[in-house]
Amino acid sequence: MADTSWSEPDDNAVVARWNKEELKPLPQTFAQRIEEIRQHFTLADKPGESWRYDRIYVLMDGLTAQKIAASGVGADELTYYRARLLQHRHEFARAAALLQKIDPGSVFFSSARLMMAQVYGEQNQQKAAREACVSIMLEQSDLAAVCSIGLQETAGSAGHGILTAQLERLSSDDSPQGRSLTAWALYHKAKSYLNEGKYEQVEALYQRWSDDALLSVADLVNRSEALLRNDKPAQVTSLLQRYGHEDYPDDALIVQLARAEQQSESADFYWREYAEERITQRIKRRDTSYSELISLYFSTVGKNAESRNLSWLSQVNNAQKYQYVAVQGDLL
Repeated sequence: MADTSWSEPDDNAVVARWNKEELKPLPQTFAQRIEEIRQHFTLADKPGESWRYDRIYVLMDGLTAQKIAASGVGADELTYYRARLLQHRHEFARAAALLQKIDPGSVFFSSARLMMAQVYGEQNQQKAAREACVSIMLEQSDLAAVCSIGLQETAGSAGHGILTAQLERLSSDDSPQGRSLTAWALYHKAKSYLNEGKYEQVEALYQRWSDDALLSVADLVNRSEALLRNDKPAQVTSLLQRYGHEDYPDDALIVQLARAEQQSESADFYWREYAEERITQRIKRRDTSYSELISLYFSTVGKNAESRNLSWLSQVNNAQKYQYVAVQGDLL
């Protein structure tokens, strides 16, 4: 809301003068803040929605377990959401430490253990990741099996059978947990097909089990990666270009579009220049959570890599042991 006072600067662009009091957020109870956090997490992993993580961070500022408990909202819920935020920022050790605090009797226990398996896997702590999966065996044996399959590079025929059974069982479950578990099974089944070199099966899987509007950024990366490896760059462009033109495009999808543009040997450098701009900004900000994507960019479409701050980037990549091998430039 602008007040009625306006000014006209030298460049003739009319602007409003804002009152600081009018820009302050409306007062919210703790319960209202938690409800908004829930809503943002539902969409935050979707294309063009990553800005919601910044809003979640603001909403969580000042929330404590004591104040939450006094408001009637469970402390485990706050702990789980804090861990999700840390996972997004690639602060895996801190996320795991928080998740350990969620008790077996909590409704968030199974989801927390799934996330623990993920974050331990990211740290290459395979024993701890397997233990996180086994810990839910007595409560949800099928979920524990899917969790264990997700830790493997390839699922194999038996694993794919379990994942398919899970998808069939959950296909009619429209609850938040049902949608979350469906997304989990779908992602890991697609990732396994990708690692097995079964690129046609990746596309068929998403066409059967997903609504395009519900796909996460990670799913779109899986799907586009299969198309790129199968030498179908035009289909990648068709799949992703509308996401690249959104108000808040995801850097991972911009890089995939740049790779498709290069693979098609297009004379147009639109996506490659856009990707260069975005990755350059990530390096300037020292965004370590984007180190895997930065590595992928330089190993595929990046140019003049030697002129960038590769000292910091190389340290990050070596520490996290990502498997990408440079095919261009002198990155690795």
